[in-house]
Amino acid sequence: MEIKSRIWIEEKGKPFIGFGRINLLKEVEKTSSISAAARAMHMSYKKAWQLLDQMNKLAPEPVVIKNVGGKSGGGTQVTDYGVLLIQKFEELNTQCITFLEEEFKSWQS
Repeated sequence: MEIKSRIWIEEKGKPFIGFGRINLLKEVEKTSSISAAARAMHMSYKKAWQLLDQMNKLAPEPVVIKNVGGKSGGGTQVTDYGVLLIQKFEELNTQCITFLEEEFKSWQS
């Protein structure tokens, strides 16, 4: 048997970050593109944009910044704050899983 868990963080009763949103941020960081990130995650651009926009609105500072086209071609950048969120969420998730696995082991003794 294995124990499984998913965590998420809410702000004002609304989902702020969780597994899916963190994966979306990681894809945007990798591709610098909401549409490419959405394709990689098998979701619509509209859904990806809504999730990113909601994170930006709930966060104390922007998580992503859209760059309008032009000479350099535009794209989307994950901010330093967004990168920190990814890192901190993954640390928290690892700590949570480690804790739960240790607790579950004690049940099996």
